[in-house]
Amino acid sequence: MGTATVDRLLAVGRRLFAEGGFDGTSIRSLTAEAGANLGAVTYHFDTKEGLYQAVLASVFGPVREGIVKLARSPLPASDRLELFVRVMFHHQKEHQDLPRFMAQEIVLGEHPSQEVLETVKTVVGALSRIMEDGQEEGTLVEGDPVLLALSLLSQPIYLSLMPRFLSREDLRDAELPRPRESAESHVIALLRRAFFVRKEESE
Repeated sequence: MGTATVDRLLAVGRRLFAEGGFDGTSIRSLTAEAGANLGAVTYHFDTKEGLYQAVLASVFGPVREGIVKLARSPLPASDRLELFVRVMFHHQKEHQDLPRFMAQEIVLGEHPSQEVLETVKTVVGALSRIMEDGQEEGTLVEGDPVLLALSLLSQPIYLSLMPRFLSREDLRDAELPRPRESAESHVIALLRRAFFVRKEESE
């Protein structure tokens, strides 16, 4: 019974926090939609902030775990970067609230949560190390590894938000331009053109 209630609170919390942010989500509306009593949040998570942190952990935890595995992989840096892009798009397809939480916490949040700070530290740090590995291999372009990491990281996040926005049915009359190709394929092609050293350049 307790586990089922926790699962419902987390599921409803993810949706409501993604839609309305922390301040725009009330415990009353959250517990009502979860079919739980008003004290369930306090009982299971101590506070609304506790529930929010648990939601963020469910959103960002798998991303951190995936990039850490990639950073430790023996694959060439270029292969690891392509895998990173594909994993990010797959995860965002399965968890479409991730880009919204990123925007809320990083762009709009005055005091980003510890969960997000740890995610940024882990993901950007691991990506930077992959960039450095590729530079040492001579397969990736020279440049600040952190800026290169941020440039690549921003692509799957932004390009998961914008095509979805441009394709909204309620905005069809606005005649917004719509992409004709897969955003994932586009980022992979961009990665190969902008980040990889061409063979003739390395000879």
